[in-house]
Amino acid sequence: MDRQEFALVHHQLKLELELFRLTGQSFQGFFERIMQKSDKSFLVVKPSGVVGDWKSDGYSADTATIYQCYAPEELTATKAANKVHEDFNGAKDRWKEKMKRWVFVWSSERALPPQVVAALAEIKDKNPLLTIEPIGREGLWDIVKALPVSDRESLLGVAPDLNDVPRTTAAEIQVLMKHLSSDRSMASAVSDLDLTAIAEKLKRNNLSAVVSKTVMPAVPVAKLVREYVTSMPDPAFSQAIADVLAAKYAELAGSGADADVIFGNLVEYVQGDRLGDLKFFWAAAGIVTHYFELCDIFER
Repeated sequence: MDRQEFALVHHQLKLELELFRLTGQSFQGFFERIMQKSDKSFLVVKPSGVVGDWKSDGYSADTATIYQCYAPEELTATKAANKVHEDFNGAKDRWKEKMKRWVFVWSSERALPPQVVAALAEIKDKNPLLTIEPIGREGLWDIVKALPVSDRESLLGVAPDLNDVPRTTAAEIQVLMKHLSSDRSMASAVSDLDLTAIAEKLKRNNLSAVVSKTVMPAVPVAKLVREYVTSMPDPAFSQAIADVLAAKYAELAGSGADADVIFGNLVEYVQGDRLGDLKFFWAAAGIVTHYFELCDIFER
């Protein structure tokens, strides 16, 4: 895997994190930024007085496409299905022949509930001359991954360099471990540490190839982490770090995050206030990989 391939992997995981976090206007704004980079004919539709935005969160002039975003804090099946009908009918009435394609953009879950799927199918059956299409996380990634690297970086940040893995030292690890050990408010009791084969752990936790391609380069750094915690005079130090990560894992799992999103969030959590410093990325990935490999804190 070269630098460009890893940049794609990293940006895919970062997109997953953004789509999990963003709701409402924040998600709509992020979607608008994506489309403005990928479609030069895309226009943001601004609400105007009592007529609002004509049930459109964006319009592509080249394809006569109306985009409607839906990213509530909680996806309620019946409410979402009703909104699909309401938004489509409103857009059809307002845009008329200027709308040849209608796209329902969503991000809150990996899959749509059956009520929404049925609503989209019904609209499609009743409007055979129009293209009706849902775009979720995978569809948004298809758009983003086709962008030039500079555009992806403006949306999702600069990707870490694989060449920095061997440059990661105990100094970076020490900074992040100190940050974790000070966050005892997150601590909760976990079982004794038990070494488990990392490939088995990846499979057991339903982690995708995206996470695997982040974990495997971090393995050498995880070995540095192991040496660091082994050298600590306090034998309870490593357990305390595991407790903190276990508590953060439980918090994320309780929020409905899937396995990949949990892993990506944990790496960012370990980075703490060094999140914007790429020098610390592999140290954080190594710490999470070490405890991921070493214990069952990531098991549901």
